[in-house]
Amino acid sequence: MMLAWLSFSADAQQQNPTQAVPKLTVALGGLKSGKASVEQLKQHLDSALQAVDEKGGRYPVVRFRLLYFFDSEFEDAETAVSITKRELRAMDFNDTDRLTEIWRNSIRDNVKKGDELRISQVAVRSKNGKTRFAPELKIIIE
Repeated sequence: MMLAWLSFSADAQQQNPTQAVPKLTVALGGLKSGKASVEQLKQHLDSALQAVDEKGGRYPVVRFRLLYFFDSEFEDAETAVSITKRELRAMDFNDTDRLTEIWRNSIRDNVKKGDELRISQVAVRSKNGKTRFAPELKIIIE
């Protein structure tokens, strides 16, 4: 009886082989992770996020988190010394594959060398209808 159960279990595993999960790449328009100029980022801000596997298959983006890092400078009132501070603005975007107009305009108007745009928690809909996460997109402005 035990031999029959082992045989059945092995047959079931052979009929349902585990499929490899495709590796995804995320881009903002055609802009992938890495370094970009101010102008390159501005050109792609109106674009949708795209998630693509290694075979070119596209996966719709359903939500993501924007993290925008930038340096701000202010003068200390007591010492009159100029201080630079790293700041962060963040927002979650649901049921969309692009930044809102307000965010696009804000970034477009203020982006400068040294800023960093990260898009994380990128959720995509796979071909079987399930939601899965794609890798983070990280763009450093130079």
